[in-house]
Amino acid sequence: MSSQLMEIIDNFLNKKEFKKIQNFMMGANCPWYYNDFISDSNDAKHLYYFTHTFFFNDTRSPLFYLWKNLLKKLDYKALIRIKGNLYPSHPKIIPNTLHTDYPFKHKGCLFYINSNNGPTVIENKSILPKENRAVLFDPSTPHKSNLCSDQQVRVTINFNYF
Repeated sequence: MSSQLMEIIDNFLNKKEFKKIQNFMMGANCPWYYNDFISDSNDAKHLYYFTHTFFFNDTRSPLFYLWKNLLKKLDYKALIRIKGNLYPSHPKIIPNTLHTDYPFKHKGCLFYINSNNGPTVIENKSILPKENRAVLFDPSTPHKSNLCSDQQVRVTINFNYF
């Protein structure tokens, strides 16, 4: 998918709904699960992150309801996966490995929970994380995240769908 088909939408959810989601996702009660590498098992040992799978293989997390209104805006036909990502900060911005979410064409929404200086790079276009920003693109296009240095964490939600 060419970058012409990528769309960046700020203020994707209404402010009240977004703040409710953000407060939960950034709070002490959101369950996050440790992953010992970010892009592939050859990642340096200091590169790790935490995830929460809201939807995969027709299995829904008890927190799936958080995304009801966002999903309506995506006008999806079928879900593949919804995954939250929490990356701890580092003293400097560190790029992760280029990857694809799945090897087949599909739709994706990268939704930023907090603003930070760890950009996402899609087809050589650098997109800064801004809270309540959605990036719509084909995640079979190689892309990568960067760890941030200006906030405690970088939190995103990935939606893969048809």
